[in-house]
Amino acid sequence: MRNAAIDRLSKILSDDPEQNGDRRAFNWSDVSLSLYQREGWFSLFLLALIVYCGIWCIQANDWVDNSGALSLTALVGILYGTWSVKQRFFAAWLVYSMAAVIGLLLIVWQISITFYGGSLLGELQGIGLWFIWLVTGHTNEDPALYFMIILLLGYLLAYISALLLYRWCLPWLLVAMNGVVLVLSLNGLNQAYVFFLFLFLAASLLLLLRFNLYTSTQRWEGQGLHYADDLGWGFMQTGIVISLGIILLSALLPADYEEMHLAQIWSSQTPLGLLANALDRGSNAGISENAPNPGNFTDNLVLGGNPHLNNAVVFKVKVDASQPQYLALVSYNTYDHGWSISGSNQNYHIGANTLLATNDQKTYAVTQDITVVTPPGEQQPYLVGASDVVKVSVAANILDGSGGIVTWLGEKNLQPNTHYTAVSAVSSADVSMLRSIPMPADAPSYRLTNSPDAQAPIEYFVPSIVQDFTQMPTYLKTDKQIAALTRSIVSQAHATTMYDKAVALETYLRTHYSYSTDIHPPLGEDPILWFLFDNKQQNGYCNYFSTAMALMARSLGIPAREVAGYAPGTYDSPNDQYIVHGMDAHSWTQVYFAGYGWVNFEPSASFKTFVRPLPDQSIGSSSSITGAGGGITPAQAQKARNRNIDQPETGGSGATHRQQAASLYNPLNITIACLLLLLLLASGSFFLWWQRLFKSHSLATQLYGRVSLLAGWAGIRRQSSQTPYEYVQQLSSTVTYLRDDAQLLEQLADVYVRERWSDPNSSDYLQHSGEIHELPALWRQIRLHLFAYLLRHPVFLRWIPDRMIVLLKRMRKKQ
Repeated sequence: MRNAAIDRLSKILSDDPEQNGDRRAFNWSDVSLSLYQREGWFSLFLLALIVYCGIWCIQANDWVDNSGALSLTALVGILYGTWSVKQRFFAAWLVYSMAAVIGLLLIVWQISITFYGGSLLGELQGIGLWFIWLVTGHTNEDPALYFMIILLLGYLLAYISALLLYRWCLPWLLVAMNGVVLVLSLNGLNQAYVFFLFLFLAASLLLLLRFNLYTSTQRWEGQGLHYADDLGWGFMQTGIVISLGIILLSALLPADYEEMHLAQIWSSQTPLGLLANALDRGSNAGISENAPNPGNFTDNLVLGGNPHLNNAVVFKVKVDASQPQYLALVSYNTYDHGWSISGSNQNYHIGANTLLATNDQKTYAVTQDITVVTPPGEQQPYLVGASDVVKVSVAANILDGSGGIVTWLGEKNLQPNTHYTAVSAVSSADVSMLRSIPMPADAPSYRLTNSPDAQAPIEYFVPSIVQDFTQMPTYLKTDKQIAALTRSIVSQAHATTMYDKAVALETYLRTHYSYSTDIHPPLGEDPILWFLFDNKQQNGYCNYFSTAMALMARSLGIPAREVAGYAPGTYDSPNDQYIVHGMDAHSWTQVYFAGYGWVNFEPSASFKTFVRPLPDQSIGSSSSITGAGGGITPAQAQKARNRNIDQPETGGSGATHRQQAASLYNPLNITIACLLLLLLLASGSFFLWWQRLFKSHSLATQLYGRVSLLAGWAGIRRQSSQTPYEYVQQLSSTVTYLRDDAQLLEQLADVYVRERWSDPNSSDYLQHSGEIHELPALWRQIRLHLFAYLLRHPVFLRWIPDRMIVLLKRMRKKQ
């Protein structure tokens, strides 16, 4: 009790007078002492790691050009936010006002350098245009505005994160805020970037543990309680082990499980869903893609403003069919303010030249030799080919869904001069065949409990296809405008068959709306409701036409989907090939007809409609990939997406190790490999240095020197006034690990002393007693305990800020 009272009294006497309202005169020591962190420098490192996990994912999304500037902006926000809390001289209102000024100046400077060549006048003119667009309600066409918004949000995220941690002591809110940013950013990235989620979780757990320990020690000190000096390192090491265990356990859990209730957080009606859609639509509304591009394709198709396509040559295609063929990259099945790929899709590897059997009737083979000239922007390594691709000449992965193949993925993104061959099973069903297929609601049912060898009728619709591809978001079902317009169109066209209804919708869109990429859809409204009912100019481009037809067909119960890719391009007769430009990036609608598969429709005005063959007329090559028989087996009907994978043909190779080897060369893996290599080199260098340490001295001196060195690194330095006996006694009493080795340490000190200072002619001299041969065994027993204590007490890591402070003081003295 007496010690506790003394500690409390000394704390009162040493209280900072500034806290009692007395303002001290400015002293440079205020600046230098602010380099010390009461919460620990490790907390600052964890804070930066948490913030940068979100920043790095934002940069990976490439929502805006030159997003690398976010790194500097976030760094300034973290450092200034931390300093503004720790400094003791300036008034709080001045510090926080300066935060706004510094952030604004930094952002203005980065925008000026990036977009206006350092011209302040040009930047002011750009700001004027922003206000004009804001007043007139048009979508922004200047990428600098979105760049400014991203930088501002990044700066605020970093600065507020520092305040949450060091001023308001709310680490949970800090983690939650940055977690939202990270989840929104990861939503548009591939699975490789999940690494940043693991890193974020580990850093968050450690920060919460470290801050909880800090608040506890502050409370204990206020109560006059004592605790071990090494308590912090022990807690953090235990926390690291637990955090890594949780992360590893989560990585081992099944990756394809989807919890339906949690999945609803991305619904367009939730705050996260609204924010994600706003970001996506903003980036597709002429901001991040304002620069002319040859087409950008992702797993999400967002309906925004001008896509800004250029006229660069993307592909050169030689085809053996008489009719030009659209090039499909990816198909979408789920609509909610935009298209996405969802559901229980399967991803499996396909060897080069592996032929997939098709159950669709009346198809013919189309072979396309494709050469990449200017690769389009791709979230994943999509391969192109006429729909429906059944074979490619390179090893690939297939994303297979309930309605068939969603997309073909190469082993790496398309590169210039890449060449491959794609074979597709293209529908040759004529109009009479398609008219014979009834609406799904009127189609014959089939009981799957019948004989496995029985044939289902050709008109039989697989229930999963009807369910997945007639999906409509709840808000569109409630709105009923699309359904009412669709019924009116079909009624006026006197369409009775499913095919005639689809043609009526196609014709209506082509004749009532004009094609234009210069559109300005308002944010906050469903883009198709705006396109069909609130668009005074009644114009739009392919994404709007094809989406409108797909949703209108779905409102009637007709399975339909969105397909993105390229139009056939321009025919180059001298070289007998089609030249596909960036301007040919396109989307269209496909309708599912039982027995015949997905059939193309072109609802976009100014594009030619698809040609249907006359009865008994072939419009393609003579080769056929038609399935045998007039129907499909019940097993095929139940799982239409499952393809029979034949053995690779001559020259084929399905070796999965090639795919795995190619995946090793992504930037994330290269970074991790470089870090591991540096760690390995550092470990090897340390080992060689350690082996040569004190090599010129005797064995006893070597061992005693190493013990002193390791103990000094752990904070137990030998004083010049201490004898070797006193020093090892201090070690054995301080280091818990060495208490059982006290006798060994005393023996080492005794051997060292007698070797250094005993008479060489006496019997106590080391060489005469033979104890020199016992030293290696003695060292092996105590070295592990020393290294273990050093790992728990790496005091040498504090030398860096200490040396910085010493350097600053020396520089101040010189001035």
